[in-house]
Amino acid sequence: MHQLERNVIHGSGGLRRLDVLLIDELGYLTLKPEQSNIFFNLMEKRYHRHSTIITTNLRHDEWGNFLGNPTMVDALLSRVRHYCHTIRIDEPSLRDPQG
Repeated sequence: MHQLERNVIHGSGGLRRLDVLLIDELGYLTLKPEQSNIFFNLMEKRYHRHSTIITTNLRHDEWGNFLGNPTMVDALLSRVRHYCHTIRIDEPSLRDPQG
């Protein structure tokens, strides 16, 4: 396990131990392969243990575009969607001055 991964997952109480973790705007930035691995490992550690809220503008089939590894994306989505409640909002953005 790399130092960055140890810090993210285990350091300062560890993101894996938070009762609720909110990840906002997932997919806004493309992740490097090592960042995708850290994200996958974090979700794996939280699976069956703690709640995670993820907001994104991407459909599940678009996650491979920013995470990169198709096999990892399939495994990640299998875990994330297992207990998932998807809320799709098809309304104008509140940030849009016209909306």
